[in-house]
Amino acid sequence: MEENCCESGSGGCCSNEAEGKCGCSGESNCCEKSYDKMGMMMWLAHSAKMELIKEKMKKKLEAAKGKKLDQVAELFVDAMMEKYKDEAESEKKKEELQQKFDAIFEKE
Repeated sequence: MEENCCESGSGGCCSNEAEGKCGCSGESNCCEKSYDKMGMMMWLAHSAKMELIKEKMKKKLEAAKGKKLDQVAELFVDAMMEKYKDEAESEKKKEELQQKFDAIFEKE
């Protein structure tokens, strides 16, 4: 039982980017072909399993290293915020320089 992705309105529903395949007999562009619903469902089940494993790993890491990872996160978030602040100040100085530069030529 096959169906066209675009006709079903799911737009690329059978794409499996991880393997570079989809349920369309290994073709990379599913919307031009039909796809195998069983293949798509197996891919979805695999994807759900990987998401669940990732969630479980997050819980284990939080329990084992949560405080240390909080410190790492804080360190890098602070660094990122400082970088944005510096970029904003730099942009402001650049705009002021541009205004002064423009003013020199407006005097002529």
